[in-house]
Amino acid sequence: MLASLVAYAVLSAAAPDTVPPSSCAAVKATRVPQAFLAVAPGGSRDSVVRATVCVTLPTASSAKIGSYHGELHFDSTAVGSVRVLKVEGGMRVENATIPGRVNFAGAAPTGFPQGALVSVALRLRKPGVKPALHFRMLELNTTDGADLMKQLPPSPTP
Repeated sequence: MLASLVAYAVLSAAAPDTVPPSSCAAVKATRVPQAFLAVAPGGSRDSVVRATVCVTLPTASSAKIGSYHGELHFDSTAVGSVRVLKVEGGMRVENATIPGRVNFAGAAPTGFPQGALVSVALRLRKPGVKPALHFRMLELNTTDGADLMKQLPPSPTP
């Protein structure tokens, strides 16, 4: 089923019990790969929110991320502009021209380090009012071709 192959993470200002990590380093590796969204802390006067899609690989694994593809979704009525902050390494492409979405993908024959796959700065229309954010991983593979999507734990859907 397609839903079992898709990893979602949801962050919403309406869910005060959900506190996202502020950086990729805030979530430690476990026995399974993880994909999650880290949102830089912002105050009530901040007009920019930084959202980073992160991946950690299993603790006992020497695998590296060989390729990935995903989408970051947000409320385009709450965001005035989007700027992709370049993450180094490999070949990476992002498309931020679609309202409410940033598509991102990358490939590296020698592998990406775990951590940030894409980082995006969202300029808010109303400072301090953070938009609901979620992402969907469509592809996540190791350099030897193993499909990590099958191992990602299920996440709630929006």
